[in-house]
Amino acid sequence: MAGDLQSKAVREENPMASDAIIFIPGIKGTKLVESNRANWDTIWSGIQSNFESIQDLELARTGAGSYFDERIDSIIQPVDIEELAYAEFLADLDTKKPVYIFNYDWRLSAQVNGERLHEFLNLLVAKSEASAGVETFSRFDVITHSLGNFIFRNYVHNHGFDRIHKAVLTVPPFLGSLDIVSAALLGEGWFPNVKSKFRKLVRTMPGALELLADYPGASRLEPNESHSFFNFDQWQSNVNRIRRNDPIPQKLKDALADAKVTVNSRLADLGDLPEEQRDRILIIVRDGYETMQSLSVRPRHTGVANFVDFETAHRTTDGDGRVPHVSSCTYADRITTLILRDAFWYREYNHGFVLKDERVQKLVGRFLFSRRRFSYSIPGGSIERVVGLTRYFHSDTGLPAWSVETD
Repeated sequence: MAGDLQSKAVREENPMASDAIIFIPGIKGTKLVESNRANWDTIWSGIQSNFESIQDLELARTGAGSYFDERIDSIIQPVDIEELAYAEFLADLDTKKPVYIFNYDWRLSAQVNGERLHEFLNLLVAKSEASAGVETFSRFDVITHSLGNFIFRNYVHNHGFDRIHKAVLTVPPFLGSLDIVSAALLGEGWFPNVKSKFRKLVRTMPGALELLADYPGASRLEPNESHSFFNFDQWQSNVNRIRRNDPIPQKLKDALADAKVTVNSRLADLGDLPEEQRDRILIIVRDGYETMQSLSVRPRHTGVANFVDFETAHRTTDGDGRVPHVSSCTYADRITTLILRDAFWYREYNHGFVLKDERVQKLVGRFLFSRRRFSYSIPGGSIERVVGLTRYFHSDTGLPAWSVETD
């Protein structure tokens, strides 16, 4: 067929091109269902707000460090991605190459999901070998959203870059986000019952806890001492008090320890990759949304030790609403990092919906599919290249924030 000949000609002309596209969604970007039922029950969806069985998301840890659903008759599995956040982007990708969605259970560690990504690529290679008229897959383009970068980085850490042609990482929390602290202490969702349950459940999920803010200055133990949310002893006393009749504090302690190991030693430092590989990575971040930069932890407040003071947190528009620039732009001096500024002729989308931004679609298409030299220039100049970060401080609290420097 003409399409096959054209595809083969393109492959022969550019033998280093990719064979397929892998899309890795962000945290909570994949719906989770209870599969051990006659009719599968949706346990989590980012669109749905109230769940009768949300408590079934709780995880249990084995002595060997594996995680399973706490409820013995539950088998929770990932299914389809959130259509509102991703469907339009995927449908508009300007490529004839096959696009594969890597759905995953975002409660689990990047170490687990990184290995599952490796198995997924092996499956696709084997599938291409079995398919008539298709050359065996050897290299993939990867597109990630948010937490998806952790899975990609774990894969690269364990299996290298040989199968990767190019990668585009959108709004990546490389150094975490304080929003996960908020989720673990205050909860998420519109309904109070859901919020109170979710804040406890997230404390059992190493995949979520790996996103804890891990950049210097993210949190400060008053008056001016270092603090880390990966340190179980530095969590609020109403959260880390071990009780016989409450398993959640011990689960938090174990999950934090596992998350810390993953973040510190199981994710590739992209800045240390050879230059030739770094040149095949593009990072896209968003600017202009109020984002929590840093916060204070009070030694004691209202009877609670290590009280996290969200009210006085330093919030600025140096971020995408979830991830501050200090986290998403940490590789800007070594890897091309582009920032999307506000522009009246483009609709505004924050962290969760950034892939709906037309400019993201253009950048991804140019970087992955065009044979021309990559250019991020568009009319209006609302895309800039980040070259560094500048730290500044709140005039009253002294808490830090970080703005970007652009060329």
